[in-house]
Amino acid sequence: MENSEGEKTGESKPAPQMQQLCRFFSQGRHCNFGKKCRFLHIRDDAKAHENKTVRTPSQSDVAPSHSEVPGGRTNISRAAPAAGRRPCRYFISGHCTMEDRCRFWHPPQFPQVDDQPVPGDYARPVQRMRPVPHPNILHEVKLCDLTEDVTRRLRDTEIKQLEKRFPKDKLIIQERSDGMVTYYRVTVVATDPDWPFDLKEIDIMVSFPDNYPQEIFTLDIPLDQDLPPVMARHVQQASCEWLQAKHATNQLLGKVELLFRPFLRWLDRTLERLFTEGARQLKKDIDIEKAGLQFIPYQELQATVCEKSEEENASNERKVEKTEGERTLEGPGCDDRHQQQEEEEEEEEEEEETSHLVENIKISGPHRGTEVKLLGLRLGENTATVVAQRITVCLQCNRCKITADLTLTGRTPCTAECEKCSASINAVFRPSMLHQYSDVLGYLDINNAAPADLVLQDCELSVGCLSCSQECPIQNISYGQTKEFNCEHCHNKLSILAESTRFQYIQPRANQTGQSACAVHYKSIRDPAVQKGKPLPGKGTCKHYKQSHRWLRFPCCGRTYPCDMCHDEDQDHPMELATRMICGYCAKEQVNC
Repeated sequence: MENSEGEKTGESKPAPQMQQLCRFFSQGRHCNFGKKCRFLHIRDDAKAHENKTVRTPSQSDVAPSHSEVPGGRTNISRAAPAAGRRPCRYFISGHCTMEDRCRFWHPPQFPQVDDQPVPGDYARPVQRMRPVPHPNILHEVKLCDLTEDVTRRLRDTEIKQLEKRFPKDKLIIQERSDGMVTYYRVTVVATDPDWPFDLKEIDIMVSFPDNYPQEIFTLDIPLDQDLPPVMARHVQQASCEWLQAKHATNQLLGKVELLFRPFLRWLDRTLERLFTEGARQLKKDIDIEKAGLQFIPYQELQATVCEKSEEENASNERKVEKTEGERTLEGPGCDDRHQQQEEEEEEEEEEEETSHLVENIKISGPHRGTEVKLLGLRLGENTATVVAQRITVCLQCNRCKITADLTLTGRTPCTAECEKCSASINAVFRPSMLHQYSDVLGYLDINNAAPADLVLQDCELSVGCLSCSQECPIQNISYGQTKEFNCEHCHNKLSILAESTRFQYIQPRANQTGQSACAVHYKSIRDPAVQKGKPLPGKGTCKHYKQSHRWLRFPCCGRTYPCDMCHDEDQDHPMELATRMICGYCAKEQVNC
């Protein structure tokens, strides 16, 4: 019995060594069987440490992968965990968030002692070395270490990398006539797979100065390519701004850097945005040319003014020299006559200046009275101009506060009487031209009344077409709704949209001779009844609803009333539900929710 028991105990001892590991628990995952699992629940690194402490590893002691177990069964054992698994790169770098649950090997952290004895069969783990940069390639240098030799090496490195980066069919090297400057013309192709434009490449021309990278390289966009000049100028301006900002940042950080490769990466990322902005500018210039206008940048105006001032100064100096020479030839007896001539010339110049002032006043004369402005004006792609031929204005009497509609035609005075107090109301409408850069419909000269609203639905407008330069009439325009129609001549699609109307009284200029008359005239003119930012009359209430602080704009007639009953009392057509409203506190027109 003892022998049998001894045999059983002897047979039971090597069982834990030959038993397989639970692959779920050893990989750091959860085992559903828990303690009832027939496999070992130990970590791979723990078992490896246990095997090292029990016996010294050797080739003879290592059990084969397929071993015989008493009983006739074969057991497939796993190899050593440290040798079979890869080390955890996060643990080696300093920290692993999985800790003991990580399925990669976490090597023990021993002190780095090179003199310790190492077993014959134990392979020391290979330490990862940091990549050593190429000693001959420099990309950035501190300003304190920058010398002429280093600057020359940096410049040569940038040029060599440029020549290697671009093939011969996309690189053109040109030299200036004096041979002092070398230009490199390269073709940059967009790498975006979802590129939206037909033009996928752009040519740039760069030149590196002798003190590069202390100074940024020059960049030009050649005009002899398929890219429009407006878009080319926009891309060049944005690129120069980025280079200057990058160079200034490096100066603050105390270093210099090769900027051509970072510039190519930035250009590849932002080329779509630059093309989009340049296309918008190009479309705007085309619309301006079709409208018969010309846009002159401020820089060109300033340059022309400076040139004219220099020419005037030079001509004045010549006149002074000429008069001095004549005086010396004629003698001292002619000084009085020259003084009289100079005084006459000064008087003539003053008269010319006053005539110019009078002309400017005449030009700015239409900007008076009450300005009628369409807010939120949007014209279609082919819509050039809009001119009002006839408008209908809702006026409020200054005496009895009764509102009434008045139809006005361009530059034709109209006289009416108030239905309640019989006060005479005089009004004149002076139309103005609407386009993409002006939303002023015209100017009103009103006496004894104040404008309250513009009935846009009853207005007759004349719309000019960009394609055929012809005009066609249009009516029944509603606030907040896009009016689409076709040109009567070329049948192109035209559209117009206006959100609301604003009346703004323009105070007359005060003259020294007629200050009292202007003051008396201003007393008889009131501000418009509806002004954005100011409350409506009575804050939008009426006799039917005392707590409703708003006016409703009814689409059936395009007029505003405090409520539906006020609409029915004043109009004789069936009412339609209002879709827009005007706030009684700020007079802002918006969609009625």
